[in-house]
Amino acid sequence: MVEVDTDREPPVGFTAHLMRGMRFRLNLLEPDESFASRDGWKKATKDLEAWGEVPEGITNIEVQSTDRGPVYHIQAIDGSWLAEVQPWGGPNIRPRSRIAPEGSNVPCGGYQYEEVDLIILRRKYGSTTDANSVLLDHLQRDDLESAITLIHRCGAKLGDYHAAAEKEWVNPPDQKRWNERFGEIEQRLKASALWRAPFTRGAPATLSLGNVRFGMFSEDETGKMTIRLGPSRLAHGLIETNLDLPAIRDLASLLHDLSYIHYHSETELDLSQLRTALIKGWSSTAPAKWCNNRSLSAHTGGVVIWEYEQALLDVVEAVSHQSGRPEPAVSLIEKVPLLQTSLFNSRILSACSIMSGILGGMGLANWLRLAINGELIFPSTPIILIAIALFLRHRYRSAAPPAEQPIH
Repeated sequence: MVEVDTDREPPVGFTAHLMRGMRFRLNLLEPDESFASRDGWKKATKDLEAWGEVPEGITNIEVQSTDRGPVYHIQAIDGSWLAEVQPWGGPNIRPRSRIAPEGSNVPCGGYQYEEVDLIILRRKYGSTTDANSVLLDHLQRDDLESAITLIHRCGAKLGDYHAAAEKEWVNPPDQKRWNERFGEIEQRLKASALWRAPFTRGAPATLSLGNVRFGMFSEDETGKMTIRLGPSRLAHGLIETNLDLPAIRDLASLLHDLSYIHYHSETELDLSQLRTALIKGWSSTAPAKWCNNRSLSAHTGGVVIWEYEQALLDVVEAVSHQSGRPEPAVSLIEKVPLLQTSLFNSRILSACSIMSGILGGMGLANWLRLAINGELIFPSTPIILIAIALFLRHRYRSAAPPAEQPIH
């Protein structure tokens, strides 16, 4: 991507940049070098819309670069702070912070520009070790029991958040716009796989986190698992969206991160067992209707189509800065056409099952009428038709890979 002229007016202390490539564009608001000084911070935040708690009496600021934007370590009269700048914006974090489980690591304040969270603030306490590094250590040592325990705990904490999100706000699945989103990403990437799904009612839109990684989970001083809400990934700026997405997408995001860690750890542990632990952990605390078999099934989208979306976003980021082939994202995408063929062929089984069931039901109705009239015959044909319908229905359901089984 190359920088081109932009007419966007940045706030004081920031510069506006517009990056363009053959397929993507990215709007950035980058803080000036002066932002890391007390005077620069004061001038820059003066005209921004503040919310929640903000530092008072700043004495020192140090800047750190991350893949999700610059982070500022602030020392102030009222304590230590962490300020995270979101150069490409992100989902509104305030309602998500409000409903996060008690003890979660969430922003306590921030600054907005044009109704978007530009800076998010949180008080800084003692350093903690995130679940990503601990899980990587377990996998490299092939410690299955410890890995499963940790993964289950992370899944359960994510389910706690979704249980709170269900009480806060839900909407029916936005099937049309979700499929349009897949189409936009596939078109920009010129992908060979084109996937659309009839999303089930078990996957309603809610206050999803959008991008969930094991690095967001850690233990507090009491040993309790906590979740950290922070800036969005680069793909949010490259593929802008204001869609309300389902909770199962958060689970798929964490499953995809598990696949990434597993792939790069070069462990001998079976990935299916690890995925099973994560799904069971999430299902133990998430709303029951969001994690039943129908909600997880690939026939109705399930987790696999959202894992496919996460893989596409990995490729989007790789294309934007020419970083090479991202794995296991590319391997997953390459397997999608074969999965689609299997799912399409299984619809024939579903149709035959329905027809056999209808004919079997009609046959039983006729048998009851004859029995009432005194003609007692064994209903062999209806029973055979109903048995065929049940068998075909079973084959139809088994045609979709279980959520615990990775397709890459």
